[in-house]
Amino acid sequence: KAKHSLPALRSVVFDGTSAICASELDWMVGVPCPQPGLTAPVVVPVEAVLAHLAKSRHLVVMPDHLTNGQGLVTPFNKSAGVDYESVLDMLPRPPAGDAVSFGLDLDALDRVLIAAGKQDIRYYLNGVMLDLTEGVLVGTDGHRMHVYRNRVPQVFGRAVVDGVPTVAPVQCTLPRAPLDWVLGSGGDSVKVTIWNPQGGADAVPQVLLQGVDGFVWIRKPLKGKFPDWARVVPALGSRPVWASLDPVLLSDSAAAMATVARLAGNESGAVLVDFGAGAVHGGKPEEALPLAMTVHSDHADLDTADLAGALSVGVCAQYLEDVADCVTREAQWRVSHLNAGREALMVVDGDFTGVVMPVRFKEPEPAAVAAEQEAEPEPCPAAVAALPDQLMGKARASAQKPPEKARKQPRRLVAA
Repeated sequence: KAKHSLPALRSVVFDGTSAICASELDWMVGVPCPQPGLTAPVVVPVEAVLAHLAKSRHLVVMPDHLTNGQGLVTPFNKSAGVDYESVLDMLPRPPAGDAVSFGLDLDALDRVLIAAGKQDIRYYLNGVMLDLTEGVLVGTDGHRMHVYRNRVPQVFGRAVVDGVPTVAPVQCTLPRAPLDWVLGSGGDSVKVTIWNPQGGADAVPQVLLQGVDGFVWIRKPLKGKFPDWARVVPALGSRPVWASLDPVLLSDSAAAMATVARLAGNESGAVLVDFGAGAVHGGKPEEALPLAMTVHSDHADLDTADLAGALSVGVCAQYLEDVADCVTREAQWRVSHLNAGREALMVVDGDFTGVVMPVRFKEPEPAAVAAEQEAEPEPCPAAVAALPDQLMGKARASAQKPPEKARKQPRRLVAA
């Protein structure tokens, strides 16, 4: 976008093999762009590039102008008094120090980034944490957390004395903006190289992510103490009761019931999932979508039939949709059988774990009690009454479709 306030940074550097944008001082991006006519890097104002591309898709960069090779010439028109050549000193160069390299699956990154903060005042939450000690990816906004194990190498071990680690884990938190950009890659993975991952007074970590059609150089990972993810994720033994269900149907049901809840005055769009009865409730007792599921128990002494009436949890519908989009039918939806309404919902699917914190939700009252209460006037009663049925019908119809790929298709980069 090259919208930096400094004119020199509103430019693109062509070095003969790549086109690099340095408009973000903390991170920059580049894409392959062979230019045989260049023997040295050239800094071109982004306005000149856009003006040329508006006339022709063929871009040939020369030392003093742009052309399409067929007579069209676009001069650089560099602003007077602006030191464009200083941008060359800002180009990324491999720093001194040790480096760690590994491949990172974009599906895993996408599933974790969906739970990361967006412009959160706690700036250290606005990204994904790579734990090089435990080998995990973690994203959280304080209300939910997505964890993916075995997608990052366990490079740095740590000694444990009496069950307590003696040193802090080696972690690196990458900001959301460059990760959003790299998810647009046409490949399935990127190569990650981290210099000086342990950091230090004179060794700031720097990260290079290389895809098949571009790269991102992150000069400054996010600082600040990232939450201890291991303390947030409930122990598996504390959630012995779990349900199996169709995540696509759950996602559609949650979206439909959230709309119904907002019509009933619940601005947060929270929904109540009753794992015992197999239903998702909206704002009123009669407004519910049945959800086929099977309840299981890891402990033989726990009778799931006796627990059926105590397995309801209120959650933010959007968070529920997001975690449902990240898992398959094999996922285990684990709730606290002791206090489901006040404990986090945990979803486990292989190496992926999602944790969604509960929200306060007024449980549906029996229909007989609700009928005795005086109903508040609603705008356009006929339209409001018809909407739940329409939403429920769409949700049921979607359940008949084959499951979609969990990772939503990102924007793809298109070569000129």
